[in-house]
Amino acid sequence: MEQKIKFIIIGLVGFCIICLFLFMQAASQQQRLLRESNDLKTENAALVGKASKLEKDLRETQDRIGSLQAERDKGAEELNELQRKLDTVSRSRDELAEKLKQRHQEAQQAAAVPVVEQAQQQAQAPQNTDAYWGTVLKSKTDLEIQLSSIQVELRNLQISNEALQREKSVLELDITSLRNDKKDLLRQLDYNQKLLDSMSQEVVRERNDKVAIQDSFRTIRAENSVLSRQLKSLVSRKEVLDKKVVELQGGKSTAEKRLNEMETMLTDKISKIDALKNELDDIKSGRAADDNLPKKAVDLPAIVVRSASPGEKSSAQIQEYPGKILAANLDSNFVVIDLGSAAGVKVGDTFNVYREARSIGSIGVIQTRASISACDIKKMNTFFRVGDQIK
Repeated sequence: MEQKIKFIIIGLVGFCIICLFLFMQAASQQQRLLRESNDLKTENAALVGKASKLEKDLRETQDRIGSLQAERDKGAEELNELQRKLDTVSRSRDELAEKLKQRHQEAQQAAAVPVVEQAQQQAQAPQNTDAYWGTVLKSKTDLEIQLSSIQVELRNLQISNEALQREKSVLELDITSLRNDKKDLLRQLDYNQKLLDSMSQEVVRERNDKVAIQDSFRTIRAENSVLSRQLKSLVSRKEVLDKKVVELQGGKSTAEKRLNEMETMLTDKISKIDALKNELDDIKSGRAADDNLPKKAVDLPAIVVRSASPGEKSSAQIQEYPGKILAANLDSNFVVIDLGSAAGVKVGDTFNVYREARSIGSIGVIQTRASISACDIKKMNTFFRVGDQIK
């Protein structure tokens, strides 16, 4: 029993040490996870700042592209306006060529007019014709100048348009790279968020495990305290039982001494009675020869007739019931009997319990000593008490 209690205590101490080790490991794991969570939060904040900066740059680039597109549209409108002016100048030039052709035809037709009329006309025409042709040449020169300037402006606008197109393509490439960077940052943010969520779940799980370990540790401590109290109670009961066993052994030795003394006394009495009987027989046999002799009084010792002594009664009961219950502990479900290994009792033997020749239960031997045995209660119809017989 003591070895079982020692094993239980050692097991509880080992289990407490294991729980403490697991608790310390869980605490260190939780601290590591918290540090990693803080690092991820810092990295997430940096990535968010970088993403906001990239979004700002993207908006500025988009605004710049919008302004460049507005300038391109404005240049296209100016180009269209110059094209319209060029078309107008071309039409004017065509009209002038048509007028010159008509004038030439009219001059040929005028060749057939009489000489006088021709002379008169020639007298009047030179002035009109020279002024007209001077005006026409001046208009043509102005139109050519305007056309050359328009062509120069058109060439400059084409050059600026090509530059704008090149700048637009560069900006589109920049926008594409910024969008790709934004997508990468969003994916990184998503990954960090998922990692943070998983770490948060792991921290929550570790915290729940820690709470469960603490609860189990408190439960084990409570059970340990209960077992300690039970162990103290068992130790105190064992001490009480040991004292009772010592007292019973002392009482049994005293009873055995008294029985031996009574047996010696009875033997002496029986020997005296036999001697007196022999004397009486001798007296009876010699009475006839000694009738003439004077009679003398013979003093015989008083014969005391007593009831059977307690020792004799107990020996008679031992023949019917060889043992009895010395102590009963119904809370712990065991009894102590006055039969031991000296009487041939061994572990595993079974005895029936009787009270007034009526069976009230059965017991089984679990531990033996020289003159007493401890038995487990197997069946009990009526509560056992000290003095019940066993057989």
